[in-house]
Amino acid sequence: MKQLAVTAVALIFSVSFTIAQSKTVQKFHDKYKDNEDAKVVSLNHGLFELLASVASFDEDDEDAKVIARIADNITSMDLLAIPLYKSGFNNNDIVDMRSALKKENYEEMMTVRDGSDHVYFLTQGNQNEVKNMLVLISGDDEFMVMNINGTLNMKDLAYLAKNREKWD
Repeated sequence: MKQLAVTAVALIFSVSFTIAQSKTVQKFHDKYKDNEDAKVVSLNHGLFELLASVASFDEDDEDAKVIARIADNITSMDLLAIPLYKSGFNNNDIVDMRSALKKENYEEMMTVRDGSDHVYFLTQGNQNEVKNMLVLISGDDEFMVMNINGTLNMKDLAYLAKNREKWD
């Protein structure tokens, strides 16, 4: 499961998005961001610009070009993890959140289950690009929402998926 999470995070770092944050995610964030047990990480566009700049130094490396192009389009990424049950949030709330996100035109692109751990990849967009990617990760005792804002070109995503073995 950890390798899957690492691969997912690597793929996500290679993604970009530009639509306003989901109302459902914003409500979740507003409710739990100040919880003393919450883990909160916010990454802004400047960090992704730096990554794009570093990746673009090698003009002959196609992997670097794709990563630079993707990173340059990421506007932000926010992570919020809370303890299940202790925070008052439980598995029924996760089901309700997924349902509310579907009403906001999010599509579940992929669902992964490993034992009691679940990972849900949700996006908005079309066949050429993905906008607003959400990753919901539910474990035995923690729930995390990863929200990535920007625009992901599907050709770049396909390239990364095809060439991911180089990075293992």
